[in-house]
Amino acid sequence: MKSSNQTMLAAAALILLIMTGACSAKPFIVVQYQLPAPSDALAGQEVSQVTTDIRESKAFLSENAKKSFREFNETYSLVILKEDGSGNLLGVFELDALITEIFKQRLTSLGLQVAAPANQTAYELEIKLKEFKLDLAGRKWIVNMSYQADLLKDGKLLAMESVNGSAERLKVMGKSDAEKILGELMTDMVNKLDLVKLFQQAQG
Repeated sequence: MKSSNQTMLAAAALILLIMTGACSAKPFIVVQYQLPAPSDALAGQEVSQVTTDIRESKAFLSENAKKSFREFNETYSLVILKEDGSGNLLGVFELDALITEIFKQRLTSLGLQVAAPANQTAYELEIKLKEFKLDLAGRKWIVNMSYQADLLKDGKLLAMESVNGSAERLKVMGKSDAEKILGELMTDMVNKLDLVKLFQQAQG
């Protein structure tokens, strides 16, 4: 039943993308996340996850960027890209759910079993989002992102890592350039987190 519901959600999101794709204004921003090569490096481990938004400013778009995304309603359409170039549309998410889903994809690609948050036997990965901002400066899109990853067990912090980065792209094709650079930066930022090292530190 769960698989059927996920399929229906993806189908509904795909229809929404098709219906709005030809229009310059759409309520969501498309994020394409590129999964790295799958691995069993953390197979057998169990982890729950949570995303905490600790940004000083909750606005994703700068005032200049808002002029190009007038219909944006703070949601993101997530497409998971695989090594062979194929993509899987997962649906439309608010920011916290988007970050959680992307990291879930990353965790499972390493062989980790993602448990329910209330599971007391599992490690907990908390992603603290510190910055997530898209700006338009002249003819250039600029995106910044930073977060802290905490690995805990029984409420005790065992390991942590901070990741931050930025990217720029010339505005040529309008909003599509912004979406492309956003997907590229998020892919780099999520895949840069050394989860294997975090678990080694937690167990050492």
